[in-house]
Amino acid sequence: MKKTVSLALVFVMLFTLVCSTVGCQHVHEFVLSESESTPATCVAAGVEVKVCSCGEKQETKIEPTGHEMKVSLQTDPSCTRPGSIDYKCVKCGKKEYNNVDPLGHAYEETPSEPSRVIRCTREGCLSCFWGEANDKHKEALTFNFTKEDEAAIDAKYEEVLALVNAAAKYDPALHGYAEEGALADEYAAVDAVHTELYELVMNALSQRQLAEIAYYCDMKNTELEETYSYMMDYHTAVVAKFYTLSRPFYDSCYREFYYYGMTDEEINAFLFDSDAISNPEYTALKDRNNAIEAEFVALSSSDQKKNISVLYAEFAENNNKMANLMGYDNYLEYAYENVYGRDYTYQDVTAFSKYVKEHLSAVFTKTYKLFRNLTGYSDAERETYYGQVKYPFFENLEGNTLVNDYIDLMAFTSNPDKMITFSDEFNKLMVDGNMFRGQYDGAFVTTIHSAKLPIAYFGRGYDNCFTVVHEFGHFMNEVYSADVAEENDEFSQSYDLLEMHSQGNELLYLCYLEENAGMTEMAHRLVETHSLVNMLYVVMAGMTIDSFEQAIYLNAYEGTNADQIMADGKITHDEYDLLYTSICADYGVEEEIGDYWLHGMTITSPCYYVSYSVSAISVLQLYEMAHTDGFDVAKDAYLKLFTYVDENPEMTMNEVLAYAGMLSYSDEELYVNLKNYMNKK
Repeated sequence: MKKTVSLALVFVMLFTLVCSTVGCQHVHEFVLSESESTPATCVAAGVEVKVCSCGEKQETKIEPTGHEMKVSLQTDPSCTRPGSIDYKCVKCGKKEYNNVDPLGHAYEETPSEPSRVIRCTREGCLSCFWGEANDKHKEALTFNFTKEDEAAIDAKYEEVLALVNAAAKYDPALHGYAEEGALADEYAAVDAVHTELYELVMNALSQRQLAEIAYYCDMKNTELEETYSYMMDYHTAVVAKFYTLSRPFYDSCYREFYYYGMTDEEINAFLFDSDAISNPEYTALKDRNNAIEAEFVALSSSDQKKNISVLYAEFAENNNKMANLMGYDNYLEYAYENVYGRDYTYQDVTAFSKYVKEHLSAVFTKTYKLFRNLTGYSDAERETYYGQVKYPFFENLEGNTLVNDYIDLMAFTSNPDKMITFSDEFNKLMVDGNMFRGQYDGAFVTTIHSAKLPIAYFGRGYDNCFTVVHEFGHFMNEVYSADVAEENDEFSQSYDLLEMHSQGNELLYLCYLEENAGMTEMAHRLVETHSLVNMLYVVMAGMTIDSFEQAIYLNAYEGTNADQIMADGKITHDEYDLLYTSICADYGVEEEIGDYWLHGMTITSPCYYVSYSVSAISVLQLYEMAHTDGFDVAKDAYLKLFTYVDENPEMTMNEVLAYAGMLSYSDEELYVNLKNYMNKK
């Protein structure tokens, strides 16, 4: 029995062993253990841990999930400013900032017209630049005067002088004028040589102009400064030399040919002037004044103001001496008649100044204070204003566009045969290379004789829209009158009339802006008031400067502080400041204009500034006309200031004004009308 139980037990144990090792083993059941697992992040790997009930573990590496970046903020780039794109991971909040390079300007390949700046075509971008000139006139407008040219003038002069000295002395019984004959043929041969000399001299004078322009464009260039100074002195010398031929021709058998068409009175006056100009005393005075002007221009603004009194005292004294040599009592008489060709004398200005004091001084003060007290404008409106009166026309898209659009309206209709329009000439000027920009503080237009070409210069601070319009008025007169000037050697125009071409153009442009600029009311008010203040300032400054110059050249003054200024019977240079502020007090504008004379126009443009005043008074009526009768009526009146030459180029300035339907500067009614109209503004 015991033996049976043991066998059974063995059997059972054997069965269990077989079952464990063959078909009845343990199966793991792994369950995620969150406490032992580490989740993956955007940048770090994770671990997934699973545990079996038997205690065994299973680990699995989980790769980083990576960021899921989405745009959170985006700024688009412009032509000049970079843009940016900001990203943020929606899972972890990480931020990234990416800059976007500026786009750069997308300039049009060529402007629609040469006078219009080349603009960026990207919407909202106002960037523009001035295209380069085509150098059409580069050769004609490059200074190239040499010692060989001086020698050629000397040789030609000696040739003419030898021919005249070899001729028979004048005998009225033998040497009368005749269109044909041996004497006529003989004179024609001499005149041909004299004409060659004249052209050489005129080329030298043109070269002096070119030396001046080159220096103005680069005033830090000492070589250009020396050349300009030399040519100023040479100008005086060569003109004096040319006029020494006047007497030999008069004494020769060629007298009635050389002076043909002149009366005895005119001949005597010409001979007197020739003797004076060629007088060594005259040329020495002229050279010294050239040196004074060059010294003054080269000084800084602050040094100019410190030194001007002493410089001007000598300058004015020299001018009076030169006028005496020319047969005049003082430089005022000489300048009014011979330099500026005015229809009035310096004594006549007494009446004009009286009208200005009575009718326009208060208007100026009122307008000046109105402008100074303008407030309530936005930054954008101020920028619009600056775009017209401060920023360069050549770098200002909005201003450039408005000026061009105005110019397009201006066309001469009275003489279609001339086929001249403002727009065509504006484009030629801006692209052909006869427009200059430089460092000299000023703007002007002049004609280079040798090239028969008008040029325009715009210095720093003198290149805004209104200045460009101003100078282009001068330029258009040079163009429109060129054929008359070429056909008639005697043709000349008063400087007062020349300023009407420029100042009138400014006022018409101002009227154009009112209707066509798209400005806000306040922006236009800023531009308008500034322009009117500027024009009235010209009136007052011109009158006060002329009164100042009259006091200096005549050594006489009867106004405010006269007892102090004339105490010793002479106005000395240390009294100039007091004199000018006293004159401004006489006009009631001491606060507004007080030290204007210190800018030096009395040296750079002696006795000229009354022309600015008289012309500004005359053309202010165009502004009134545009508002009462319409822009086209004012425009037609303005254009007649040019086209009168087609009717009669010998008109006086008052006749030109009457032809244009305008009142004269000598008529008190004009001053009254302006006062009444301006007081309504």
